[in-house]
Amino acid sequence: MNKEKDLNKEETLNTEEKQSEKVEEVKKDKKDYKKIIHELQNEIEFQKGLRNADIANLTKKRNEQEALIRKYGSTNLAEELIKPIDLLKKVVDTPTDNPDLQNYLMGFKMIINQIDSAFENNGIKAMGVKAGDEFDSNFHEANESLENSGMESNKIVSVISDGYMIHDRVLIHAIVKVAK
Repeated sequence: MNKEKDLNKEETLNTEEKQSEKVEEVKKDKKDYKKIIHELQNEIEFQKGLRNADIANLTKKRNEQEALIRKYGSTNLAEELIKPIDLLKKVVDTPTDNPDLQNYLMGFKMIINQIDSAFENNGIKAMGVKAGDEFDSNFHEANESLENSGMESNKIVSVISDGYMIHDRVLIHAIVKVAK
């Protein structure tokens, strides 16, 4: 019987040791899992920060593009309208002695003023180039170079058609004659 008790005690001790080893193993595994979980949480936070930065950058870029569209979106329409309006201005400025025709021209001048006002409200303005101004290829297009014009070299002799700006960009270059 003593042998049996001793065997039972040994088995109990072995079982307790095994259980203790298992508990230690589980505690070690638990620490490892906590470490892995902590690393994964850090990685998730890092990735989340990257995504938030990407979203912020995309939003900023979209807002900048939207602002440019609002600012310069009317460029194509303005380019197409300016040429016929300039032609109409030249026709209206043609001198005439006929009083009936002068009344019509007065009405057309009023319409032209309204169109110019609408252009200005949308950031489109005539350059106001005049003879005697310095030629600048960024704003002017030389149609002809004139010798013996009586003006200094690189000065505008005459304006064929005025140029237009949309905000800070050239919309249509002024076409001019330049002194050589």
